[in-house]
Amino acid sequence: MTNSKKSEAATTLLVIIVIVFFLGWLINLGQRECKSNSDCGSEAYCGSDFACHSYPTIQKTIVQYNLFWPAVIIGLAIIIATWILKDGKFRLREEKKQAVEQKAEEKEQVEEISEPYYKSDSNARTP
Repeated sequence: MTNSKKSEAATTLLVIIVIVFFLGWLINLGQRECKSNSDCGSEAYCGSDFACHSYPTIQKTIVQYNLFWPAVIIGLAIIIATWILKDGKFRLREEKKQAVEQKAEEKEQVEEISEPYYKSDSNARTP
C-alpha cells in the first residue's frame, strides 16, 4: 500500500504540472496583440512578437550621373583619331614614303626572260 500512495502522489504532481503549463499557454495566447496582419490596421503589420508594428518608411536615394562631358571627350578622341588615320600627314610618314621611293629608284630593272623555266623534253610522255 505504501507504493500505491507514492504513485498516486506522483501522478497528482504530474497532472498539476500539466495544468500549470496549459494555463501558462492560454495566458500567453491571450496576451498576444495579433495573430495575422488582418488583426492590425492598414498602416501596420503583425510581427514575430505578435505585436502590431507600423510599416517603416523607406527613402530611395536617386543618383543622377551627368555623362555629357565624358561623351564629349570620347567623341573628340574619335574625331581626332579618324583625322590622323585618314587625312593627317606626319613627317614620319612622309620620310618613309620618300625613303621607299628612293630605294625603288635605286633598283635596277630586271630583264624579262623569254625562255620558259622548264624546257620540254622530247622523251617526256604526255597524257
